[in-house]
Amino acid sequence: MALILCIETSSKNCSVLISQNGNPLLLKEKYDENYCHGEQLHVLIEKILIESKMDIADFDAFSLSAGPGSYTGLRIGSAAVKGLAFALNKPVIAVGTLESMFSGFINKNYNYDLFFPNLDSRKGEVYAAMYDVHKKECIAPFCCEINNFDFSSILSKNSVCFFGPGNQKIQSVVSHKNASFINMDYPSANSLSFLSEHKFQNNNFVDPAYFEPMYLKKFIATKPKKKVITDT
Repeated sequence: MALILCIETSSKNCSVLISQNGNPLLLKEKYDENYCHGEQLHVLIEKILIESKMDIADFDAFSLSAGPGSYTGLRIGSAAVKGLAFALNKPVIAVGTLESMFSGFINKNYNYDLFFPNLDSRKGEVYAAMYDVHKKECIAPFCCEINNFDFSSILSKNSVCFFGPGNQKIQSVVSHKNASFINMDYPSANSLSFLSEHKFQNNNFVDPAYFEPMYLKKFIATKPKKKVITDT
């Protein structure tokens, strides 16, 4: 039984949760189209500590969403958790983002052969994984170009539930009687609670000195949207 601080920064949703014995206790999150992890993550941590009247040293472990997702967001979350773990000598738990989405979703929906959690990626791509609850099998997270991915062969034999922020892209190329699209918010730390507790009980920790998030593809720098004022 553990008290765990869970952090989710893989998407536009910056999210922090206190998990107690595998149950969500208190959640704080901030959604921003332009991402706000650098400005809001530690603010949310401070707010959740004040509201819960807890000290950061009270936690038995720190858990983070390990990706795939936003390159910058994942790095910010990882750096925060590593800093806390080193400072307090506490273990770090890493939970795959798509795995946590599936875990938070599956309890409500069983009437499908395959589950296809997804996240929007750059251009015509999505991050995704596939779960077969009947065979208890999983195709590990991957990045796919939706125009080149063979959805038809999967849908010809299975009923598939697509859910996640990448649904809009997938729907633009998929129209099949066996395809169901269910709206789902961006990943939340709320879905990390159960899996984090399970990993804690099994001592399934990562080494903060060597841990890196699951990026799946190389970082591509983009031009800043805001103008930068320079001296003349």
